[in-house]
Amino acid sequence: MSTTRRPVGRTSLAGLPLLALVVALLLGACAAIPTSGAVGLGVTKVTEPGPLSPLGERPDPGAGPVAIVQGFLRASAAGFSRDPSADVNNDFSVAREYLAGEARGTWRPREHVVVYPTSSIPEITLVSDTQVQVKLSVAARIDANGQYAEAAPGAQESLVFDLVEDSSKQWRISVLDDGVVLSAPSFEQVYRSAAIYFLSPDNTYLVPDVRWFPVRNLATSVVQALLAGPSEWLRDGVRTAVPDGVALTPDAVPIAADGTAAVGLSGAALADAAQRALLLAQIEATLRIPRVSGVQVTAGGVPLTTTPAVLQRGVDAEAPLEALQGDVLATMSKGALVPVDGVGSLAGLSAHDAARDEAGTLRVLLSGSGSLVLAPTPDGTAKVLLAAPGLVAPSVDRLGWAWTAHAGAGGSLDAVRADGQLVAVNADWLAGRTVRALRVSRDGTRIAVLSSGADGLTLDVAAVMRDDKGRPQHLGVALGVGSTLVDATRVVWVDDVTLGVLGRSGASTAAAYHLVPLAGQTVALPTLDDAVSIAGGKGERALYAATSDGQLFWRSGQSWVVAATGARDPYLPG
Repeated sequence: MSTTRRPVGRTSLAGLPLLALVVALLLGACAAIPTSGAVGLGVTKVTEPGPLSPLGERPDPGAGPVAIVQGFLRASAAGFSRDPSADVNNDFSVAREYLAGEARGTWRPREHVVVYPTSSIPEITLVSDTQVQVKLSVAARIDANGQYAEAAPGAQESLVFDLVEDSSKQWRISVLDDGVVLSAPSFEQVYRSAAIYFLSPDNTYLVPDVRWFPVRNLATSVVQALLAGPSEWLRDGVRTAVPDGVALTPDAVPIAADGTAAVGLSGAALADAAQRALLLAQIEATLRIPRVSGVQVTAGGVPLTTTPAVLQRGVDAEAPLEALQGDVLATMSKGALVPVDGVGSLAGLSAHDAARDEAGTLRVLLSGSGSLVLAPTPDGTAKVLLAAPGLVAPSVDRLGWAWTAHAGAGGSLDAVRADGQLVAVNADWLAGRTVRALRVSRDGTRIAVLSSGADGLTLDVAAVMRDDKGRPQHLGVALGVGSTLVDATRVVWVDDVTLGVLGRSGASTAAAYHLVPLAGQTVALPTLDDAVSIAGGKGERALYAATSDGQLFWRSGQSWVVAATGARDPYLPG
């Protein structure tokens, strides 16, 4: 990024963009800072005043640099208000009155959002007669496309505002950067997460791409995002039924009093009935947001009456939990573990870390430290699919591929079918790293990978690119998530937008089950002593963990309750 000074833009000390600040906790500090008189130097700490005020006031005559910056903060906050009267033009018009010259027209408030935690108090420093600096901790960043990135522990931002006196001797901000900053509570008031739905390559699953948008005009934002296409990290693993050249006309999605959202499309050919059905499925799933109870789609003013395609998404609520118990592969039935039908004894295999597909037609497990095998039938023996050192716990996708990784793989993962067909799935971002755990999503389009390297632990999600027969080819660019994790050993999919991770975060010395959204803040659940493996895949109400002494627990409210004993390595399909 260029460091050249301009009316809108500056590079921070950390190399990150400096932003125009919308800090709700500053709203109550104005009375403590003079709005006129001689300019003085100093640092001001302020406290959180509560909910974000929707009102922005115009600059006070004679206000000094600090007061101008603070007024700008309040007025910028009004731009995100759900009350249209707070900012009449919905373009931060009041906030722009605090800006000078070219900056008034070129500042782009929605370009970037920085969220700071409630546990930190920003520091405001009057650096010189014409410069105000704000320092704050960072919890998350959201880009112009709504992509949410959780910040690493200790992340900081330094924000600078340059000011000049205009021809009327009034102070105005002349240099700032695009975007805004919000406290975590204020962000949650004025922004909402929403899943933009795309299609698996075989048109059988809806795949969510979670973004964050202002609550105001949320329906319009999500439809515009759908028409624009998937996020960069997901783009090569999914498809869309939105035709090239399609546009939202008019450029808004009004919601009627009865909750019906009206989506008008133009500029595209929608003659194919199957593609129309898929398109309507994407639109209806994407518009499952507050205030919307139905959707009416028109193309060129003509209603689309095609029935939306029925596609799979979310979790399989009926999927049975399975686990290893002695030399038996067992499944949970009526509150007890019983042997899985059609699977033989595991005696002599040193079996651990089993996995299965959703239909139960493919079951694999690790034997010892270096063999991935098919689970034996009652009349047969285990078939070796892959022999390699240091194999990680496998994951089985819906297309019949068992995934693992071995020591020294050098930037690739292993995918193998029951017939022995083996593929090395390359991922450039894994070069020089050691894979600790992996898990393919239920829809088969994404994979989560825990790995460690010179820069420590990372948890990444990437798109799985396949050929037209479903054979994995390589992984797309990595989306980093779970930035607060400092150590981890296991990863599962809790649902289609949330990962479960066994590991440590922050200053904790004990491993815990963590919920890691693909677009949100990591949450550590209550610690379970000596937990060594976890299971998930049916949502947050069906989380499991096993301890080193063979106890199997499931989460009940905020507690862990014993479900079975003598069990190890629990798992759900995937």
